Amino acid sequence: MRKQAIILSAIAALALTLGAVSAPAFATDTTVAAKASELLFSGVWTKKSFKSSGTWEIFSEGGNTFVKLSADFRTRKAPDLKLFLSPLAAKDANGRNAANGSVLIAPLTSNTGEQVYEIPDAVDFANFKSILIHCEAYSKLWSAADLR
Repeated sequence: MRKQAIILSAIAALALTLGAVSAPAFATDTTVAAKASELLFSGVWTKKSFKSSGTWEIFSEGGNTFVKLSADFRTRKAPDLKLFLSPLAAKDANGRNAANGSVLIAPLTSNTGEQVYEIPDAVDFANFKSILIHCEAYSKLWSAADLR
């Protein structure tokens, strides 16, 4: 064991002397990290039928786009809650028109906590004005937020 430690120390010292190790093992270029994930939209929920708390954000990363609900996200339980992107402004969306022209992102896996869902590739955000939490089975719009 001691012999291995001595050998490893000698190799490290030699590498430093020869200039083979000149930077720490972690990335120090913050421009690379900044380009890895790009925030597109973010906001808070507006109550429609029921209050939803916490924040949300839509971001792109690695060529894909995602929506993330914050760790403090919370909303009332329902049997069929889903996330949608809507062509309507949040103020104009209601339970009867929420799914009209909207794109389903995903059914909610939980009514609380951090969640991340991939947005379908074909989505052109120029065609959408809001993000919705909607109970499709009962045509009840829980909460909405404008994309900004």
